[in-house]
Amino acid sequence: MRVLRRYIFFGVLKSVALVLGVLLCVGAFIEFSGQLNDVGVARYGLPEAMTYVALRMPRTVFEILPASALLGALLSLGNLAVHRELIVMRASGVSRFGLLGAVGMAGVALMGVMILLGESLAPSLGAYARELRTQALHDDLDLADAQSAWLKDGDRIINFKRNIGALEFSGGVFLFEVSDQSLKQIARADSADIDAGNRWVLANYEETSFTPEGVRVNHELDSRKEYGLSPDLLGLSVVRQDLLDTPSLERYIRYLQDNGLDASGYLIAYWTRMASVVSVVIMTVLALPFVLGGLRSAGQGARLVVGLVIGLGYYVGAQVLANSGQVFDLDPRFVAWAPVALLATVTVAALARVR
Repeated sequence: MRVLRRYIFFGVLKSVALVLGVLLCVGAFIEFSGQLNDVGVARYGLPEAMTYVALRMPRTVFEILPASALLGALLSLGNLAVHRELIVMRASGVSRFGLLGAVGMAGVALMGVMILLGESLAPSLGAYARELRTQALHDDLDLADAQSAWLKDGDRIINFKRNIGALEFSGGVFLFEVSDQSLKQIARADSADIDAGNRWVLANYEETSFTPEGVRVNHELDSRKEYGLSPDLLGLSVVRQDLLDTPSLERYIRYLQDNGLDASGYLIAYWTRMASVVSVVIMTVLALPFVLGGLRSAGQGARLVVGLVIGLGYYVGAQVLANSGQVFDLDPRFVAWAPVALLATVTVAALARVR
């Protein structure tokens, strides 16, 4: 029994690796094609574009691994069914729960890969890729040290701080405005974004202006400013959920909540990350009832179509629900776990019908 479990375990992992490699090549090609318009701008050439794409691959793996797990498991178990190996295993006394355990262990191994990617490689390499691209596209950007970046735009000097410190939030944007060789204004914001009107949206904005009449102080939770700067520069100040590991994401959520700022988007990202890690196990197990049922004698093409429909349907549904959650102010835990709960229900129901 141990030999059979090991055989199924490694067979599933090999097929998942094959499917993941194919999807990763397609994703890398699409990502690289999207960078071609910027190739030749400033110091951003083909080597920089290829480096940027390569550094973003761990994030891509994290996003497509659940669907790859389903496709790979369908192909691997489907091959066993076509060659009657599953029938021999069942006839030898291997129960459906024994098969479920072997396939489930493969899913747990893939979940470990997702945790490793989501907690270390994907956020750190993604952040470095963003910084590399932004610096190459802007000759006037000065990365003075590992903690901040400086940019001069006419009479305005902007300092972009790093997002998350080791213990607490330390990111943000600092703006200095100089007029006639004297300091006219100092301002800061926790983060920056850009709206549909190409205006900068500064969160928790504080401004100190020096006038002949004295010092004037202004504070706004959400301020919109007209700056003629490239939106790419926002990448140095925006606290993006996908570029934070889970502990940093938790700290930033606490920071937003403690300061009365909107944390719904980050809460959805946090719970969605947790749900995605769990979904890879369910996706792997879901292949078993299909192979033992209606797809037992189906060809590779039919199994691929079924896997693609389920995988893409789950991904699109989860994304639509996540975006709707912010618009309609839905509970972040419901938004993240509802697709996984539906997937688990379908899996359990399908397994219950297997004899």
